[in-house]
Amino acid sequence: MSASPTPESSLPQLRAHYDLSQLEMSELLGVSRALVALAETGQRSLPLAARELLPPLALVKGTAPGAPAAASYPSPLADWEPLAAHQKKCQQQAARLRRELVRMQEKAAQHYQRLHMLPDLSANLPASADRQRVQAWVEQRLEEARRELQRSGPAAQALLAVRIKALEYEAAEALRELAMAGALGRGSR
Repeated sequence: MSASPTPESSLPQLRAHYDLSQLEMSELLGVSRALVALAETGQRSLPLAARELLPPLALVKGTAPGAPAAASYPSPLADWEPLAAHQKKCQQQAARLRRELVRMQEKAAQHYQRLHMLPDLSANLPASADRQRVQAWVEQRLEEARRELQRSGPAAQALLAVRIKALEYEAAEALRELAMAGALGRGSR
């Protein structure tokens, strides 16, 4: 005849489920860590008061015979304020970056115009002009325009647009999670 399982035989599984060390379990049960270790290997039994705590742990875990499976739903006491704050922050950052994108587009347009107009200036200089000085000035301005277009041109604008879309998506997903949790409009509790 096989012996029925003892409550102590479930100790390793309960500890693993609750992510408890032997020391933490011993503190919960009010016994020494060494006694928990010996009880887990079947070498010793736990005192009655400690054994009486094991069935409620197993029941909460959902491992007791006939125990219903734990429901998967958020706690009504959940604090949704951090998610709501993150959602708002994402929206604000996206709005700020949209304004930055508009400024970037305006700046790029000015520098494209400079790239197209300055060569005409140097080509149409009067004969009396100091061509070498004016040409050096034009080349310097053209180089500045090229550098600025590296910072604010199409590639930089596309990168910023991607960041904006990512923030907007993140804000929308956070809002969706808040809506699913029923946390919109009622604040954190």
